[in-house]
Amino acid sequence: MTSTLEQRPLLIPVPDGAFGPTTQLRITRSIGVYTALWLIVLVVAGAATGDGWRAAALGLIWPGGGFVASGSFVMAAVVLAIFVLGLVVWWFFGATIVPPLVLAGTAWWGAASADDLDHVGLTLAVGPTLIVLGLLVHLARHRAQVRVGAALNRELATAGLVVGGAPDLAAGLPVAESSAEDLARLRFGLDLALQPVDEFTGFTHLDQYREAALRYQLNALSYGLSMAQFTRTPAFGGYLAEAQRNAIEKMLVRRAWAYWAHENAWGNLKWDPEPVENSENIMLTGFYGLQIGMYETLNDDRYSQPGALAFRWNAKRTYDHSFGSLASSIHRNMNASDYTLFPCEPNWIYTVCNTFGINTLVSHDRLHGTAYATEVQPKLQAAYDREFVRPDGKLLGVRAAHLGMTWNFWASPSVQTTTTYWMHAALPELSLRTWWLLKRGLEIRDGILHLPTFATKNLDPGNYLMLRDTFGHVVTMMAARELGDEEYAAAAQRTLDEREPIEDRGGVRRMERSSGLANLYASLGRFGRENGLRDLVSHGTPEAWRTGPVLAECAYPDVLVAKAVTDGQALDLVLLPGAGPVRTDLAIERLVPGREYQVTGAATSTATADSEGRAIVTVDLGERLEVRVY
Repeated sequence: MTSTLEQRPLLIPVPDGAFGPTTQLRITRSIGVYTALWLIVLVVAGAATGDGWRAAALGLIWPGGGFVASGSFVMAAVVLAIFVLGLVVWWFFGATIVPPLVLAGTAWWGAASADDLDHVGLTLAVGPTLIVLGLLVHLARHRAQVRVGAALNRELATAGLVVGGAPDLAAGLPVAESSAEDLARLRFGLDLALQPVDEFTGFTHLDQYREAALRYQLNALSYGLSMAQFTRTPAFGGYLAEAQRNAIEKMLVRRAWAYWAHENAWGNLKWDPEPVENSENIMLTGFYGLQIGMYETLNDDRYSQPGALAFRWNAKRTYDHSFGSLASSIHRNMNASDYTLFPCEPNWIYTVCNTFGINTLVSHDRLHGTAYATEVQPKLQAAYDREFVRPDGKLLGVRAAHLGMTWNFWASPSVQTTTTYWMHAALPELSLRTWWLLKRGLEIRDGILHLPTFATKNLDPGNYLMLRDTFGHVVTMMAARELGDEEYAAAAQRTLDEREPIEDRGGVRRMERSSGLANLYASLGRFGRENGLRDLVSHGTPEAWRTGPVLAECAYPDVLVAKAVTDGQALDLVLLPGAGPVRTDLAIERLVPGREYQVTGAATSTATADSEGRAIVTVDLGERLEVRVY
């Protein structure tokens, strides 16, 4: 059971101005730098005697400026298109150097082609005009969003949204039983994880810089396995814990983390492959730290030992880290950032990435008695409210740390829904309010969930294909289930189950037309429950789960564990066969040494624990089987 805090309206913050304070400083600085450059170009355009120098200068104040001055408007459009492509590359790979290099190169190109600069005045006017128009558009949209926010706040004042308090761990946490279908879907992740650590068969291999990267697949894989253990089989380690360890250790394979050396070079102009220490690399430290926090909560603390995480760059250079150094890096970077949130890619601050960072800190504080999250959480909450929430309550997905700018297409419902799920553990009020807003765009008809229309509705970020809105349904299932809105979660899951073609390979099932990332997140949603993420990250497990008997070993895939729970004294199991009828052994641990236990559902009726508290129980498994050791 979960207690509740005092009910109070979760209102959208009313902004003090058109921009948050830090964003205001960044934009003011950016406009100031541009103004200085524009004045220098004005002097050069008036004083230089050669058309080449004048065209080169004009090409620096906006892409294609030199060609416009020459009257070559088609070439100016080509240059502008090239620059936009450079911006995309900058955003996609974090390559900060690309836009200035493109601007300089096209300015030189314009200088080489300069002839009869008859449109200098027009060229000089374009940049300031676009800045003024951009600001006016933003102000108009901001005023409209303020009006929408005021109307929404009137509804929120009586909406009755309540943030739940801490669960009563002494009374236990809910544990459900997995269906045969649940276990068939879980096997997709298990098979990926249980292959040798240095093998990645079955993973998507496209790039290592964006959402299809190996690291994000490993993160999602580990999260889903942890959630399945937490909500279905907390008293089972065995191959499920081994799979989580493999996912953690696969992250140490160089191909999964070497991207940082490149991004650090072309994004921060610094060659240093070190992936953790003093680096704005929350896409590794935050995402990876949460993997370890979940694992340690459910299993053991091996990754908190000094040097337990060895990032081996080459034969001479290894970066030794641990769960503690990941958390320390996140804490240090959040304190050093004016936004508190800090970049995921060089320069680009993503709201969703920073939820993984704060979740890592919350987990580490709970497990190791630090106060990292306690210190930064109020600042982080304020930063989200002031800098990353629009006046109409919509979350902004990304902001440029240096320039302060953002754009709306990266604030799609899917991005917001994903962020809503991951922020529920550490920022529950913001999560609950955002879900209330998002739910207004959802519709259930005949049991099927229909998502709102938006530009990237059909994007699968795990393979960059625009095929179907499957990923949107996946993250909606995750968020709705976590926030306790089971009607919408069930509708999303039903839509996926009824609509998506399934690939079945020997009892291992996955959505055939979706990426590995989408399938792994679907597993996370399938095994979630109300407050599942929040309980796992913020509150942990009951004492009975940490001390009572556990199923430590069984054969995979012969034995599929549908349920495993202990009350501190007895162990209750529900098992299904994964490869046909079989007689097999179960290893039970954390028993009282020398004690004889009664067993039901097994081939023998008693089992005696050895001197280490371990016993072997033999079962005949041909269909669903309940086993109790007590």
